[in-house]
Amino acid sequence: MADVDEQFDDELIEGLLGRGAMAVLYGDSNSGKTFAAIDIGAAVCRGQPWLGKPADGGLVVYLATEAPASVQMRLRAYQRHHSVRVPGFVIVRSPINLFDGRADTAAVVGLVGELETEHGIKVALIIGDTLARLAVGANENAGEDMGVVVRNIDAIRSATGAAFLVVHHTGKDAAKGMRGWSGLRAATDTEIEVTVDETTGLRTAEVTKQRDLPGKGDRIGFRLAPVTLGRNRWGTERGSCVVIAADAPLKATRPKRPSEISGAIIECLTARGAGCLRGALAKHFEGRYVRGSVYRELNKMLDAGLLIEVAGVVALPGKAGPGA
Repeated sequence: MADVDEQFDDELIEGLLGRGAMAVLYGDSNSGKTFAAIDIGAAVCRGQPWLGKPADGGLVVYLATEAPASVQMRLRAYQRHHSVRVPGFVIVRSPINLFDGRADTAAVVGLVGELETEHGIKVALIIGDTLARLAVGANENAGEDMGVVVRNIDAIRSATGAAFLVVHHTGKDAAKGMRGWSGLRAATDTEIEVTVDETTGLRTAEVTKQRDLPGKGDRIGFRLAPVTLGRNRWGTERGSCVVIAADAPLKATRPKRPSEISGAIIECLTARGAGCLRGALAKHFEGRYVRGSVYRELNKMLDAGLLIEVAGVVALPGKAGPGA
């Protein structure tokens, strides 16, 4: 059989977002992450490139669980700036909770089916803004809770075939990436970090994880430009902003982010409040990480002084205790 090149058709936005993928777009408050998410959705809806990256078209469902009025205003600004209408960009204003039971998961799947029947077009992308509002009642640091949310997102993706992009926040230590349970990153196909240079106002969407597609490490620059939508009762202009392409600023040097496994080990030991035998730690992560990878990461962390070891028990500095 001849060895011929394969024709790939697994990208919704080239090098950025796969068809049916789970993605997380995260950043600090006021970094521009929601503006970026809306701009991505509008590009998919129109089948137009997103900041130079070719995009395929389809309906977009935006779960505006945090600030629906703000999302509507930002979409209006997009439409005015580009002199277009984006009727296939559907904003869901009602709260959606993917932690509390299965009712809202089924509701999202049902809505997708209704929209596809009405428009005769497939829903290509679902955007959830924000993860915290999609998981009300869940402990963001607990795998038991966030695992439920991830499973419901997976159920929506499986039933609809749409990609699911979650808007999320940076943790207290930006160098450690997005907030909460480390397993979220493991479950994610694409991770995009949005940052802003406070001096210049330039913003960057950096692809920090890519499971199957090329593009990891890509830095996409943009800025926010104001758009006037009207005036208030006293005559003062009111409006919003839109995303405008710009050169990405130089990457700032900052402490290296802990690896996924390292973060999971720290999370586990922090929750225990004491040390743990190497073998018990490796067993704890069975089914999630290969045993040898856990041992290698433990050795790296010991060499770097991130962990200590006493009589075979590894622990966070100052937290040594009985092993299990």
